[in-house]
Amino acid sequence: MSRTLLVIPHFRDTDRLAPFLKELLAVLPPEFSILVSDDGSGAEEVNRLNALIKANQLSAPHTGPNLLDPLLHTPNTGKGGAVMRGWDCGGGFSFLAFADADGAVNAGEIMRASRYLQSEHGGQDALFGSRVKMLGRSIQRTLIRHITGRVFATLVSLVSGLSSYDTQCGLKILTQPAFQKIRPFLRCEGFAFDVEICLLLLKAKQSVGEFPLDWRDVAGSKVSILKDSFRMAVEVFKIRRRLSTIHS
Repeated sequence: MSRTLLVIPHFRDTDRLAPFLKELLAVLPPEFSILVSDDGSGAEEVNRLNALIKANQLSAPHTGPNLLDPLLHTPNTGKGGAVMRGWDCGGGFSFLAFADADGAVNAGEIMRASRYLQSEHGGQDALFGSRVKMLGRSIQRTLIRHITGRVFATLVSLVSGLSSYDTQCGLKILTQPAFQKIRPFLRCEGFAFDVEICLLLLKAKQSVGEFPLDWRDVAGSKVSILKDSFRMAVEVFKIRRRLSTIHS
């Protein structure tokens, strides 16, 4: 049986994580394990996170996924660092995934993407969730989130050369062999981690698919269209320059 480790990067977000965690435990099958990777949230928030995890471990259905003890780290490094530390704990898993703690991509969509990747119709080495408004898919977001997403996508395309519609959607799934091929070269711990993953996978000649998902905006985002757009451009430029020195 193929097992999947789902890492949830977390930074002072237990209010949004709590309902999402409950949903994951009710929907995902037992071949999933869930690992919340905390990224330097501080003592008070870590206490809340530990209490949340323990309460859900006690109440989780026996037929559901395995909820692991949280992975704690200090200081804060960024979302990419939290995901990498989590994936580094997944040596015994066939697939490595991450989903954002806000639950914008719900448990059912995570399950649907996972099944597709493992089906005869999938077959890719990695699957990137994508917020594409198309027939049969539901995208619920504010105008500012839509504008932010298109700004980021345009910046990524201009600076990196990637033609991906949506590198920043909060769901990625990789096969274990694909992750091992790129792990020695992963450096970005911040906001552009998703872009680095994609560029490294393509450089390693791994197949990457975009998978249209249902997605809903969840209040409480820490993203700033001005500050984070500039940070994204700088990080992506550094990634592209560094990757040009890596021989495939």
